[in-house]
Amino acid sequence: MKEQKVYVGVDVAKAYLDVAWGQESWRVTNDVLGRSALVQRLNQIAGSLQVICEASGGYERGLLEALHRAEIKVSLVQASRVRQYARASGILAKTDSIDAHLLCRFGEAIRPPAAPPPKPQQDQLRQLETQRRHLSRLLVAEQNRSAQLTQSALIKLSRSLRHQIQKQIAQIDLLIKQLIEHSQELSSKAQKLTAITGVGPRTAALLLAQMPELGELNRREAAALAGLAPFNRDSGTARGKRSIFGGRRAVRSGLYMAALVAARHNPILAAFYQRLRSAGKPPKLALTATMRKLLIVLNSALKADPLLA
Repeated sequence: MKEQKVYVGVDVAKAYLDVAWGQESWRVTNDVLGRSALVQRLNQIAGSLQVICEASGGYERGLLEALHRAEIKVSLVQASRVRQYARASGILAKTDSIDAHLLCRFGEAIRPPAAPPPKPQQDQLRQLETQRRHLSRLLVAEQNRSAQLTQSALIKLSRSLRHQIQKQIAQIDLLIKQLIEHSQELSSKAQKLTAITGVGPRTAALLLAQMPELGELNRREAAALAGLAPFNRDSGTARGKRSIFGGRRAVRSGLYMAALVAARHNPILAAFYQRLRSAGKPPKLALTATMRKLLIVLNSALKADPLLA
């Protein structure tokens, strides 16, 4: 007899976790004791259990770690998908308890796949890379503000702040480099990625951190995950303009810079880009297609058997 699938919704906040299962709901603190109590209660539920939660700015990390340690399946879903499901279901109110029940219903209706437990080195790399991008944004913002300063004291303080940010970025770059070099798996993947013209160590680290599934996907899945799959906009006899949507913005931004280089210096991708331009395609569309082509090449390079790409 097939075991019953049970979905539990967990709405994550900084201080609390609101949990919903069927008609039941309860709240625990989002700390070690609260998460331990949650795991104990979940283990008492009969059936094949799967927790559904949303990304919440990093506050979900402790919950995911506790669930993976307890070997409880968990899916981390996009908040936009859940809100669209709520509107389609006519649910307009929003509270933590309502959101928990909504996640439970979302799991029952959509049945999202469970996320595999992250490897420790993979999680470290993701945190380092995320912090580096944050510091890079701060640096650009401060550089833009410094151009408007006229007081010498403020100019000096701004220069000092930019120096500190640059110093931290350099330290994180070193930590990323050491982490990749000390991991046989990450080092092997990084070498395969950087062997492709247009992809440097920075882009390789970004892909390894933010798209660890690369090499395990087919070309359509890879393009969709990065937000580079064109979606139709057709209705009746009308044919709308295809456009990309969603996906992982950080990956897409990194591939944009890599595609700019590849469109000039990579013989295969440069020819591909020029072929699109000669066919009358706009520069932006041709570059987006080159980004997608580059991603497919990178995905194939990391496959155990390239014939499966």
